[in-house]
Amino acid sequence: MAELMQSIGRYWTRRAPSYTDVIKKNLADGWDKVWADELTAHFPRDTRRVLDIGTGPGFFAMILARRGYAVTAVDYSDGMLREAWRNAGDLARHIRFARMDAQRLDLTDGSFDAIVTRNLTWNLPDPAGAYREWMRVLRPGGVLVNFDANWYAYLFDEEQQQAYRRDRINTRLAGVEDHEAYAESDVMESISRGLPMGRLRRPQWDVDTLNALGFSAVRADTTVSRRLWNPEEQVNYASTPGFLICAVK
Repeated sequence: MAELMQSIGRYWTRRAPSYTDVIKKNLADGWDKVWADELTAHFPRDTRRVLDIGTGPGFFAMILARRGYAVTAVDYSDGMLREAWRNAGDLARHIRFARMDAQRLDLTDGSFDAIVTRNLTWNLPDPAGAYREWMRVLRPGGVLVNFDANWYAYLFDEEQQQAYRRDRINTRLAGVEDHEAYAESDVMESISRGLPMGRLRRPQWDVDTLNALGFSAVRADTTVSRRLWNPEEQVNYASTPGFLICAVK
């Protein structure tokens, strides 16, 4: 797994600047408020300490720090952390950035009121172990808020592959940027073939795993991308809608 994690870290470091472009567009278009409202709606009323796992270019860390939360933002990719720190600007002094493996957190038990993460669990070699770690660092009554999708499931399912191809056609017909037309897409596909999540039935697998670990009030919302993705994203990923998983320790 160590070699796979190194490959994943190198890949996302190379991709980091392009993800800064994405969040700058989200900030300019006002999606920061939409996302912040969604996140905080799931937090316990007394939430203060928030852990942003897989912060990427820092979008969640920034929008939550702006609302006064004490944010710790971690990522395995050095490049993503550099982008996150730069993107945060003056907010960086209110955010603790640290390089960590989401599956083995160097953090104290029960030290956070809420955990947020986006588009991370699909990219982990040991997602069940990660969920176990996240439960460990949450305080009793703390909440996990996880946004993800069945990314790269088309590699393992013919019907999904056909739908993915239709998405590529529809982006051209709609005259929008094709988000899948990026350099090194073959590299990510190769990495994804060595990961477990593309083969699993999600979000049901996540719900079952979190329940087995002892989380309570576990629920999945498979309609969340309708309110959190902009029109261009909805065209690009029509066959891979996002979902929200929320669970209480």
